[in-house]
Amino acid sequence: MTDVAILHDRFPGIGGGEEFAIEAARVLDAPIYTAYVAARTDLPTDVSVVPFRQEKYTSLPWQPFLEWQNEGMNPLETLNVALDMTDAHPSLADYDVIVESAPLSKNYVPDVGQRIVHYPHSPPRWLYDLYRDRLSAFRKPILEAGVKAYAKGWRALDKEANDYVDQFVANSELVRDRIRRYYDRDATVIYPPVTGDWRNEGDDGYFVTWSRLAPEKRIDLIAKAFAGLDERLVIAGDGQQREQLEAFAANYDNIEVRGYVDDIESLVARATAVVYAPKQEDFGLVGAETMMAGKPLLGVDEGFTRYQVQGGRTGLCFEPTIASIRETVRQFDPDDFDSVEIRQAARRYEYDRFAERLQEVVTETAADDVAPDTADELEASRRSRSRTRRRHLPEATRALDTDRDTSLEGVTDE
Repeated sequence: MTDVAILHDRFPGIGGGEEFAIEAARVLDAPIYTAYVAARTDLPTDVSVVPFRQEKYTSLPWQPFLEWQNEGMNPLETLNVALDMTDAHPSLADYDVIVESAPLSKNYVPDVGQRIVHYPHSPPRWLYDLYRDRLSAFRKPILEAGVKAYAKGWRALDKEANDYVDQFVANSELVRDRIRRYYDRDATVIYPPVTGDWRNEGDDGYFVTWSRLAPEKRIDLIAKAFAGLDERLVIAGDGQQREQLEAFAANYDNIEVRGYVDDIESLVARATAVVYAPKQEDFGLVGAETMMAGKPLLGVDEGFTRYQVQGGRTGLCFEPTIASIRETVRQFDPDDFDSVEIRQAARRYEYDRFAERLQEVVTETAADDVAPDTADELEASRRSRSRTRRRHLPEATRALDTDRDTSLEGVTDE
């Protein structure tokens, strides 16, 4: 019997990463170890969560300095969580396999006999694919140089921790390609599970968008587009842009900001369609949930969202501009889409498929733990792995340069 534990970096709330950790714990009947759980975070009662540095992050004198801020961009908090992950909790040494969730958990230093499955959700985007985008906010020479040096140091630490990982798991083919490009490692793809009572109960004549109200989700872009339309827009979610969006919506009768909605499934069930415009989304749980509800998805032609939108079948794509969103909404006709067909396309996100694949990966990774009998065999094994990785590199590089249909195997293009 393989003993498994989940290691998730921290619970500042319940987002996509936290939902994965919770569902992985349920599937594998495993406890979750984490640095801390923020106040007002509603954890399920059927999962065991062990916060091993709770007092440090939530009590004086350190709490004001180590508070989760700016969507996880508090340098002191991030550095401390990464350091606390290295030794984590003493009980973790008793487990055969550690399933790590989120990038910072990768810093855990395993015992010799332990196996590590790492589900990063994505390599840290501010260090890699969104690096220039984040850097553009720091244009004063001294500040820019400091940010570059800070990022370079983090990049080195991030790649060093790859040595501890036995098996990478990506939440989409897009993230798998990032892992190949930035880490020179391959990854198994397991889509996150869609949970909840997603359903279609008709059309009450409003469009809906929901997520964390953060800049990279571009909810403000959708709101500005609907300001020039006669269609109703309902915005659900909470985050740093909520006050800004509420102030904007106050000037328009057709835009409503509801904040966090506990029963988001019922709101979506009566919507005309869902509008979603995140910046280079890794996976896009909102898109998957929309499809499970049998609702058309009007999605941005970027990231994994573009592959969830299968033109003429599950929704329509738009460019990330106000004009393109308006034109797409005007062209959209709900009668062109079949709810049953949309749900059929969403079957790859079903919970049973997630559970089966995750159990397979953990079992296979645990079975790989066969130690060589001699130093010579150990060296031969090391050389074999090195040759395998070198042979893999050209293939991975070619995969990034080919058409996106071949890069994202098994995903239907729009």
